[in-house]
Amino acid sequence: MGEKLKKAPVYFAIAQVRHNTVLRLGSYAADIQDRMRKVGYPDFQKSVSIAFNLSPQVGEGQEISIQPRVEQVERLIFSSSDYLKGFIVEQNSVSFQTTEYDTFETFADEFAKGLGIIHECVTLAHSERVGLRFLDVIAPPNGEAGLGDYIVPGVLGLSSNLPDSVEVLHSSSETHIRTAECLVLARTIIQAGPLAFPMDLQPMGIKLAERFQSINGVHAIIDSDASIEGRHTFNVDEIKAQLKTLRNGVGMAFNTIVTPSAIAEWQN
Repeated sequence: MGEKLKKAPVYFAIAQVRHNTVLRLGSYAADIQDRMRKVGYPDFQKSVSIAFNLSPQVGEGQEISIQPRVEQVERLIFSSSDYLKGFIVEQNSVSFQTTEYDTFETFADEFAKGLGIIHECVTLAHSERVGLRFLDVIAPPNGEAGLGDYIVPGVLGLSSNLPDSVEVLHSSSETHIRTAECLVLARTIIQAGPLAFPMDLQPMGIKLAERFQSINGVHAIIDSDASIEGRHTFNVDEIKAQLKTLRNGVGMAFNTIVTPSAIAEWQN
């Protein structure tokens, strides 16, 4: 994933760092927005959502009960003019997302640039988790029958053994991997219909790149998600180094799922 593919199948990429909570995030919005606007993210949205926190409470007689607590979650969204990339800033995390992925180096540099702006405005104390997630789409010209040319049999599910008259509506494969440096979750989803996002991932403030909007039929989504957990003094350069480690984990999963002929086709 480091070398740029001429026909790269990446239709969404997101990097995220979780950090110490900043309850008064809104008070920094003007400073962050002014600097984000100057580096290519002029579109700005501010929202407040409601979250339910289930906390254990000890009552009389030492009985433990779960009491839901309603919390307001503040969110700042900074997007590019074409809505193909942007930052999501929350009280305990910063995410950079794009639907126009180029190379890992340009992606990591852009994330670090925005992260540096937010750190300078807010002064974050520590990071707690760094994550990297890629969504790749496999949409063979000849439909479902061509999936086996792009992805290995182990993630095809029953589709390769079903009669031609049968249409696969949904199939999924999931593998959890632990390396010496990170955790990796590799999913492969085969489904029919227009290209969409997994249910647990809904991008905000950006749109799907034009070359992927016409996909409608049986296709496979490769969902590669890597993470590193641990509290560290907040340092943008160190976070960027962790991101490179995660890229290696994501690349390992991706290269295990796709075939050599698929890589060769995407390079040409």
